[in-house]
Amino acid sequence: MRTLRAALAVSFLAVAYVLAAFALVGQQMAPRRRTRASSDPGGLVLTEQEQPGLWAEVRALAATAGTRAPDEIRLVPEVNAAVSEETSLLGLRTGTRRMFLGVPLLQGLSRNQLHAVLAHELGHHSTSHTRLGALIHRSRLAIAEVAAGLSNPLVKRPFRTYARLFFSLTRPLARDHEIDADRLSATVAGPRTAATTLRTLPALDAAWHIYLEQYVEAGTHYGLRPTRFFDNFTNLMSDPERLEELARISSAPPEAKTSAYDSHPPLSERIERLESMAASDEADKTDKSGNAASILRYPSQNFLALEDKTFAGSGLTPAPMAEIVSVAGARAAAINAETLLNAMQENQIVPATVRGALDLIASGNLDTLLDLVDTESTTPEAAGNQADEADEAKRKVIARLLGAAIAHELVGEDKARYELSWAGPWRLVDIAGQEVDPEELAYEALGSPGYAAALRAWVHQLDAQVDAETQAGPDAETPAPTPPDGYIGALAPISGDGFRTLLVTETGLMLLKPTGSDRLATGLASVTSGSPGRKLIQRALDKSPAELAAASNAAYVPWDQIRALHLKQSSTGRRSADITTATGKGWSLHWTNAAEAEGHIWPAVDHYLGRRFTVD
Repeated sequence: MRTLRAALAVSFLAVAYVLAAFALVGQQMAPRRRTRASSDPGGLVLTEQEQPGLWAEVRALAATAGTRAPDEIRLVPEVNAAVSEETSLLGLRTGTRRMFLGVPLLQGLSRNQLHAVLAHELGHHSTSHTRLGALIHRSRLAIAEVAAGLSNPLVKRPFRTYARLFFSLTRPLARDHEIDADRLSATVAGPRTAATTLRTLPALDAAWHIYLEQYVEAGTHYGLRPTRFFDNFTNLMSDPERLEELARISSAPPEAKTSAYDSHPPLSERIERLESMAASDEADKTDKSGNAASILRYPSQNFLALEDKTFAGSGLTPAPMAEIVSVAGARAAAINAETLLNAMQENQIVPATVRGALDLIASGNLDTLLDLVDTESTTPEAAGNQADEADEAKRKVIARLLGAAIAHELVGEDKARYELSWAGPWRLVDIAGQEVDPEELAYEALGSPGYAAALRAWVHQLDAQVDAETQAGPDAETPAPTPPDGYIGALAPISGDGFRTLLVTETGLMLLKPTGSDRLATGLASVTSGSPGRKLIQRALDKSPAELAAASNAAYVPWDQIRALHLKQSSTGRRSADITTATGKGWSLHWTNAAEAEGHIWPAVDHYLGRRFTVD
């Protein structure tokens, strides 16, 4: 049966070439396709020179899959890994093969799990089981692309009718090809790891959408975009409440919506097949391969470069995530507050203020507020014309708006502030740092006139706390600076104030003076024709940033404490950097072209300092 289907598929494909040629001529597709092929496919190119370890592992996976390695590997800001080819003749002729690696996958998977994903994607192009499988896979993608691009009804209708027939005929072959790709994934990483990966991917996808929709998009409305874009995603996935949420998704992953062109079997079926393949003793094995990001050399540097490329030309101003949610939370409260207070004013409720609303509730005139809400706007909660359901729906609307109005007033009077919460996206805290929920307080007040009076008293109590905070004076403790974390680059040897090594971390700059053992090591490097700068860098990177910053020979300054950094280069090849901190302290560093550099340190400095970084 499979052989018969294969023969029919080839016949249909031959006809498809003729129809597609007619369609492409009719639609004048050739110029459009040339333009698209010549455009940037997106992402950050990872060359073999920069990432030899990554390329070695990908080549090994391709060899196992029985297919050629990609011509390019690109890092992309998506929960996705894919291997695509530029094809012509509906997939019969292949061109540049690209592998796309999604940063969220590198952050959320283990190295073995990443191997499972990449093996599956390379398996789509494998000819180990059947050469026809890879051809059918390419042809289905190409036919779907042509069908989606047609607009002329005279061409679109017959070609799409034929495409449906072709996809119906080849679906069993394509599904067999998907199953073969899953088997390859199990061969490479183990069936249990492959199954766990399939469970993890929907959870990662859900977390990424939460991050983009609740956090990133909150800033874009106000012209802001988050700095440390990908690090923020790791922080979200590390939150205990988010971990529980993602664990629930992984335990029962939802079935994704599929199109008529999708060849994947149901996810539950794929997981069940892989778990049945797992050996009985494999259950006790622990994945000790480490995080998938370790497949890259200096992943933080690559993530930073991709972040800059992703937002290049967006016109958005980079800002810390904490600042973005503070702005977005306050603005959202202001909009809802305006909705309520305008409605009160239009209905001649005086005074049209938060206290005016609380006075109405405390005096037993709750219906005056509830009547501001149109019953029709409360559906579907008020469906069925049930009066009690309608009242409850109105109560929830007023509680949301009144809670926002209370929050807006507290924030405007510096009695409360919005803080970043990875379980949130934000939370409102009073001046003592205690979380408060004005919406819940407002809902309770709507059900009890006495509670409304207590709510007014609570607001007045915050007034007293603000006064006490003001009287405390400037002697309160200032928070300790954020400890350094994650190396991005290094430069050595440098000179100036006794320093010999400059380190760029994710949270700031660090300067190191050489120890006695450092001097000995660099002296030996000079005698053996080695590089003193390389030796200094290696010795520094052998220790964690936090460990180095705590040493007596180190000076560490966070990014937000750097007032200015000016980079200069003379005609003689001598370079210098003048650093000024917010406290007025500064350093003047010098080095020559002979100094060793690890990573692209100045683009990173430019990223974090922005206008505070200048170059001659």
